Amino acid sequence: MNYKVILADDEEEVLQSIHQQLDWESYGFEVVGTFLNGFDVMEFLETREADIVITDIRMPFMDGMELAKNVRERYPQMKVIIISGYGDFQYAKEAMGYQVTDFILKPVNAKEMRKVLQRAREALDQELQEQKNIHLLEQQYQASIPILREYLLNRIIAGEAGGDRLNETLENCGIALGNASCWTVALIQLDRVEQEGTGCINEQYAFVRIRSLIQERLQERYICSVFYSPAGECVIFGMREPEQIERILGDLDSVARESRRMMDISPAIGVGRIKTSLLEAKDSFEEAKEALMYRKIAWEGEVIYMEDINSAEQNLVLFGEESRELLFSAIKFGESDDVREAIRQIRSQLEGQNMNRSGGQAYLISVLNAFLMFAQKYTVVMEEMFEGTPDCLKILHQYGEMEPFFAWLEDRCLCINRFFEKERADKVRNLIQESREYIKKEYHDPEISLEKTAQKVGLTTTYFSSIFKKETGETFVEYLTKLRLEKALQMLNETEDKVYEIAAKAGYADPGYFSHVFKKKYGISPLQYRRQRS
Repeated sequence: MNYKVILADDEEEVLQSIHQQLDWESYGFEVVGTFLNGFDVMEFLETREADIVITDIRMPFMDGMELAKNVRERYPQMKVIIISGYGDFQYAKEAMGYQVTDFILKPVNAKEMRKVLQRAREALDQELQEQKNIHLLEQQYQASIPILREYLLNRIIAGEAGGDRLNETLENCGIALGNASCWTVALIQLDRVEQEGTGCINEQYAFVRIRSLIQERLQERYICSVFYSPAGECVIFGMREPEQIERILGDLDSVARESRRMMDISPAIGVGRIKTSLLEAKDSFEEAKEALMYRKIAWEGEVIYMEDINSAEQNLVLFGEESRELLFSAIKFGESDDVREAIRQIRSQLEGQNMNRSGGQAYLISVLNAFLMFAQKYTVVMEEMFEGTPDCLKILHQYGEMEPFFAWLEDRCLCINRFFEKERADKVRNLIQESREYIKKEYHDPEISLEKTAQKVGLTTTYFSSIFKKETGETFVEYLTKLRLEKALQMLNETEDKVYEIAAKAGYADPGYFSHVFKKKYGISPLQYRRQRS
């Protein structure tokens, strides 16, 4: 495979020289972007992936040092190579704190560049080989199951662990969760598990790789315990303050992205709401399972937080719990084929029950009662489906046998399913419209950001970023930049304000960076544009 490289240097001649003097492909690399400053590199990485960033130390707007720091914080697996002059040695020394992979001294020559790239490739190859080594995964799997620890953690999410000695038991098992003040549970399931050249790999090994990533990236930053549950790989996070959830969601998203990129593992991660007692971890676990049902929707991100979904279910008592969950989950979260499959499975279960006629009718009554209780919570569709309040006796009289009843039930379930599909789409559109209005109102504020806008509409940053891109076709930064430049263009045409005044009114604290972004969009600087217009 070819590793993806980004080049950054504020001197365009140097940038092009580095790009052109090497046959990158013959060394196993592909240059996917060249940039004149660090801001553009970070914007590029929001939507694209890379393995190596090669950057000069001295650049405008965001220099190589700050770029290395940002890359290390947001993309810790990425390699960073610094280009520096002899006079920049102190900067290079400081860059060691950001775990920079290598240094190249100016002037850059092809021989030295080849040596540095060879070392970087060897490191990347070794990491990739370790991740693809099935024997290593098997060893990690065997070593990662302390039976007593897994048993205790599974009892906690099952609501079966309690008593005054729970904290003592946790400490004896080497689990630090008792030291937190609030908790949440993440559940990881796999949508696709493949390995290049060998087809499918064992799902257990895939879970081991994900567990290894979580332990490498998250256990030093948070109080957390990773373990296997029958529902999938599970993580209980202990937090000292609820605000930590934002960072946890972002880091889980990073784990999912790296799993997909390096191992062709496609995980979906559901996260339950925050609880103030570890004994309530069972509720957070159940919410994480419910959140994962939403991945059947056209979901671009891998992490689904229950607080974003903001749905609460009322327990139904007349229809078997397993069958209710199967059917109603398909209605609320699935597509039409999922609804049909759920009804087929329920019918299949009934065929092996050897019911007499009265038993079958009693079952149909319980199904109808549970379904009507479920549907009654959504009054918008009741009139459309039943033309008023439904008459149970009339329905049973008309559809009292198995075949016609389930045909009728499927038709009604599909009707509600379409209602939920429209409601989800409307909710997303309303949230995006609200965020657009907020951006139009506050675009002039240099402090406006993805995080602040997500907070304004009541969503987490990860989820808001995903639906904003899906609904508008643009990232938040692209949308904000386009709006600011349109406003700036309007002011250049209609006012006599100075360029630095227009920059400030358009939300740019740095006039130089405003000119850079303007020229990148329109091909000329603001001053040149005004002169041409005159």
